[in-house]
Amino acid sequence: MTDSRVSCANSAGAAMIGVSDFDGILRGKHVLRENLSGGDKVIKFSEAVLAWDCSDRVIPVHFTQKPLSAFGDADLRILSSTGRSVSYVGDHYLYLAEFMGAHETVCPRGILRRVLRRAAHHGYDCTAGFEFEFMLFKENADTIEDKPFDEWAPFTRGPFGYSIARSLAHQDLFGEILSLCEKSRIPLSGLHFETGPGVIEASLHHCDALEAADRAIMFKSMIKAWAQTRGMMATFMAKVSEKWPGQSGHIHISVSSDGQNAFYDGDASRNVSKLMTQFIAGQLKYMNDFCVLAVPNVNSYKRLVPGCWAPICPSWGVDNRSCAVRVIPGGPSAHRLEYRLPGADVNPYLALASSIGAGMLGIETNAALPASTVGDAGAEICLPSGRLPQSLSEATYRFAQSPAAIDVFGERFVEAFSCSRRWEWEAVQHRVTDFERRRYFEII
Repeated sequence: MTDSRVSCANSAGAAMIGVSDFDGILRGKHVLRENLSGGDKVIKFSEAVLAWDCSDRVIPVHFTQKPLSAFGDADLRILSSTGRSVSYVGDHYLYLAEFMGAHETVCPRGILRRVLRRAAHHGYDCTAGFEFEFMLFKENADTIEDKPFDEWAPFTRGPFGYSIARSLAHQDLFGEILSLCEKSRIPLSGLHFETGPGVIEASLHHCDALEAADRAIMFKSMIKAWAQTRGMMATFMAKVSEKWPGQSGHIHISVSSDGQNAFYDGDASRNVSKLMTQFIAGQLKYMNDFCVLAVPNVNSYKRLVPGCWAPICPSWGVDNRSCAVRVIPGGPSAHRLEYRLPGADVNPYLALASSIGAGMLGIETNAALPASTVGDAGAEICLPSGRLPQSLSEATYRFAQSPAAIDVFGERFVEAFSCSRRWEWEAVQHRVTDFERRRYFEII
């Protein structure tokens, strides 16, 4: 951290600390910034945030010996190196944190660190960069409660992907996003309108894998807060409407050894090294078992349908966007893969952990890579590789029963996260929707 950043971070005033829950929501509070100087700090923080669902209802997880109604405090490490300004105006600082001690085994950031340690044990460093699509609505928290969904007004009408005209027309908005990201040390390598009403895609610049996930989780919270200051709402839902494409959360990944891109082999076909074939083979082999970490909500599975630029089966291809894993050939500095399974609703720590964890299993077992897909990976000919899980319930069952998941992520986390996803599934299943009323009320 530069001297100017240290000075800024240690100046008088308040700062926020945030820690990820299972859903990738930053939970935290304001503290005095002066108490955060001089390196990482350990404070007490409620363990309840690891037992809340997204609506603050208690999930019956089993990481504590206390009754579910009597959650205590846990040790929380505040990470001084993560502090950065997170607002377009003013100087509001946010520091990330992670659970320690007994809670580290169920902390999402701790799970990613566990996977990265496994890679480091074999001499590999991982680099990653997230891409997020999010949708803006000209609504606020009150109007979305007062109006039915079909009356919500998206920021732009209709699809117009990569539109220069729209980008120029809304250059003030794009300028604010770019300024916000620059100020917060979350550099973007791309920003553009995507297909779909009010949809914008932001490509976060690649960096060390743990830092990439830190940037990703901060970015999502910043964009939501920034949109509200403009009188709008931003959503990272995987599928906002069946009428529109889903919103992705693709991850670009490369692996290096001794400072060299281990995925790159200049003498191999399309520069794909033997290590890269093993890594992708592991991703495909364990994609169904680990799916719930990258596709974590009931709504997430409504994105994984044919014809919507989202994978429906474990598949890979060279520069093929219909596949779950897309190889992007290039020179040593650019050769990488794109993991296209996750939607924008992911917890960045867990989605990245699932992708790298499966890849490391492929390397460790010298997994064989099946033939690449040429053409549409959603076509019927590709389905012998196995459809991806069709629901959160199916994906959760596979994860909970997977010896590979326990090996990579630990038994305690697999149990706790599986419990949280079963809870999420049941919470939605008991709801009667407007669609059901329209479909069945008079006829059935």
